[in-house]
Amino acid sequence: MKYKKSIILTILLALDGNCASLSLEDAIDKTLKTHPDMQIANLNQQSTMLDSKSTLSTLRPKIDFNANYYPTKTLVMPSAGTFATRQSDALHADITGSYVIWDAGRSSNRYDASLLKNREADSNLDEAKSTLVEQVIARYYTLAYLKYQIISAEQSVKFYEAQYSRAVNMRKSGLRTEADESRFFASLSEAKDRLASVHAETQKAKLSLELLVGSDEALDVEKEELEKFLSTIKVVKNADTLRGQLSENNPRLKSLKAVIEQTKLNSNASDKEGYGTISLVASYGYDDSISSYDSSQVGVVGVIPIYDGGKLSSQAQKSRIGISSAQKEYESREKILWQELFGAYSDFSRFDETIVAKMSVINSTQKALDLITGRYAQGLATFVDVLESRSVLDNAQSELSAAKLQKVAAWAHMQRLLNQPQNSIVLVP
Repeated sequence: MKYKKSIILTILLALDGNCASLSLEDAIDKTLKTHPDMQIANLNQQSTMLDSKSTLSTLRPKIDFNANYYPTKTLVMPSAGTFATRQSDALHADITGSYVIWDAGRSSNRYDASLLKNREADSNLDEAKSTLVEQVIARYYTLAYLKYQIISAEQSVKFYEAQYSRAVNMRKSGLRTEADESRFFASLSEAKDRLASVHAETQKAKLSLELLVGSDEALDVEKEELEKFLSTIKVVKNADTLRGQLSENNPRLKSLKAVIEQTKLNSNASDKEGYGTISLVASYGYDDSISSYDSSQVGVVGVIPIYDGGKLSSQAQKSRIGISSAQKEYESREKILWQELFGAYSDFSRFDETIVAKMSVINSTQKALDLITGRYAQGLATFVDVLESRSVLDNAQSELSAAKLQKVAAWAHMQRLLNQPQNSIVLVP
């Protein structure tokens, strides 16, 4: 079993040494250029722009070419006070132009709504972008965090190897029992297993970042990047200002605001359906059946719906319900996002105290461990004292690096919710 773990560690360490270093800016840039989610958002934006152009066509004249040919057609003709029929082929062709000169503003309302649809698509694109940036930041600094975990695990392995060797020698000298030797060996095995586990987590985290970035080569992040990044990020000290920034900047809320305005415009258009339409119509045609002749007409056509079985009134009511539904969806989403933002803000502020506390624990525990280890070597302390001190130190080191990563994650989540650029800092106003 020992040899298998050694082989696994050797392979993982070899893999670690063959990784290309990657900056956060490069990782974000590559992700935004290659990730399918960004491509989907861009395609949706282009599709929405085309929908707006399609809606704009209703405000412009319409020209159609019509052609009909019948190999046989029954024609009716008056003759001596009676009607006679005759079979003949028939051809008709015409060009017809129409233009809606008045529809109570329905077409304008729907076009304006389509422009708001573009704004919604832009907000969705921003949301996709900010979400991917948050994911890159989280995965990027997870690799740096795991480097700290590897160092801590390696230190534990070296410590327990030394204690196990010492316990073996002291047992042979009659100064310690087999229990000391067995317990330190068990702790050494656990430390090696933890180190192998951290290496495995590192490989999974690297693969996750590589898939996100779209890179074919193995990527790596130096552990110093976590400390460097922590020294640059700040947030506002007044939480009250965050909610206003959330409402103003969050892509999801901006999208919902656009949906509300769209629904209002579409509702206005539905309310005007009963007013009818006035159109200008002109056509020029050619007919060839028994005789050939040209025909043309120019005029105004008005259409007013009288009875439609309740269809228009139902559509109008549905549109008004849609306005209320969109407004309530906005209010609900705003509360959920504000809860997320406040939670991230609270976590970000709290982790400063956690980091200071864990550093204090590490410093004091390291001194106590050195003292207890020396006392154990002199036979003045038990292996339980040594194991407890080392366990406290390992936990504190692990929790310190975890708190640093969680602080970065909380900041990145705030940046996503506030739709801030990846390199911006929310400063105190």
